[in-house]
Amino acid sequence: MSEPEFVYVIYVQTTAQRLYEALTDPEFVKVYMGDTGPRSTWEVGAPVLWKSEPEGEFEELGQRVLEAVPGRRLAYTWHTLQPRHREMFAWTSDEEFEEARRERSRVAFDIEQAEVHGLGVKLTITHDGFRSPESRMLQGVREGWVMIASALKTMLEGGRLVHED
Repeated sequence: MSEPEFVYVIYVQTTAQRLYEALTDPEFVKVYMGDTGPRSTWEVGAPVLWKSEPEGEFEELGQRVLEAVPGRRLAYTWHTLQPRHREMFAWTSDEEFEEARRERSRVAFDIEQAEVHGLGVKLTITHDGFRSPESRMLQGVREGWVMIASALKTMLEGGRLVHED
């Protein structure tokens, strides 16, 4: 049996270079992900930092850039479950939570020109490396990446993002 993965494809009216920039430039990321989105130098091996809270500092969570090809591909390891996820996913068993924390997944953003004229670029988000279809992290990224990709598309296509205070 192959390992479970999440794959999401979306077409965006933009250029491949601008889409890549939106994934890596802190000012772009802030628009569609808020103040907690990832920061890195985006060089292979560099850490990918996140904030747990908007008012907090960027943290080292063990994520590393695996590939960074401007306009084509960005890939990095994903953080393990954090203590705040225990509450979020309502874990009561220490053993179950510690076992789940051992899972180390990866996310990749593949960018290519759409085959059909007028569709812009095709973004394929693949998040894999999950131990089972019941993975709590897999359950979380299924919804999270769809929301993030939708906001990214809206931003790049000149739409208005609604931020609640």
